[in-house]
Amino acid sequence: MASRVRGPGSEDRRELRIRHLTGCLPCTLKCAYCGLPVRLAGPGNHPGYGVVEEVRGDLVLLHRFCRGALGRCRTWGCVLRRAHLGRATEQYDTGRRPGRYQRLGVRRSPDLDLYRKHWRIAKMRYACQACRYYTGSH
Repeated sequence: MASRVRGPGSEDRRELRIRHLTGCLPCTLKCAYCGLPVRLAGPGNHPGYGVVEEVRGDLVLLHRFCRGALGRCRTWGCVLRRAHLGRATEQYDTGRRPGRYQRLGVRRSPDLDLYRKHWRIAKMRYACQACRYYTGSH
């Protein structure tokens, strides 16, 4: 049986692993509404800041924005939920007043096909933006 002998660098590697895991802890804590990681640091009024809420008798972790969206209306589809979060985050980062997020900034058009095209583009743009923002590489 081989004995485990710790070398002089093994403590350093262990410490680095622990620091990495602690730094990646927010990556494992995901919102129960949209499935993206929550922010645990930074300003408390950020739309992506994590809050704990009781939903149907269970305690769940949500983004601050998703907690409000969950109370107002039930949005079907993960992509649309992420798109709404992405739009709210963009408005927060640019310093604009949070506006209506339901239509993702797409204006009504007499041409229904054109409106649908712009809606799909905006939905995917904001959903991708939210995914990149909240799952940042490390």
